[in-house]
Amino acid sequence: MSARLQAWIEGQVAGFRDRAGLLALYGAIEASASLTQAAEDLEASFRAWWLDELTISTAAVEAGYSPERLRELVAEGRVAGRREGESGVIRVRRCDLPSKPARRPSGPPLNAVAARLGIK
Repeated sequence: MSARLQAWIEGQVAGFRDRAGLLALYGAIEASASLTQAAEDLEASFRAWWLDELTISTAAVEAGYSPERLRELVAEGRVAGRREGESGVIRVRRCDLPSKPARRPSGPPLNAVAARLGIK
């Protein structure tokens, strides 16, 4: 999921910049500058969120692992983490989190649900 999210954000930023270029080409300089700033803001916000260091308990919830298993993965060197100060609290960057394979949802497949709603 994280790689897909990252690709989506990058696509949005690129789209904003492309549209800003078109606006500038047609003389809408202020609108172009606003859209360029929105692209930069989105990119900076995503970068901060993506690189945020999480506690083991928060990281475990996001990754779908138990805190104990995530601690083991850090100890084994399979997940990057760092100990903080004398307390030894482990922090893991969101971008370094493993993603547990998703379970198959119960119930009808999503394409069947979409068809019932008239979505093609």
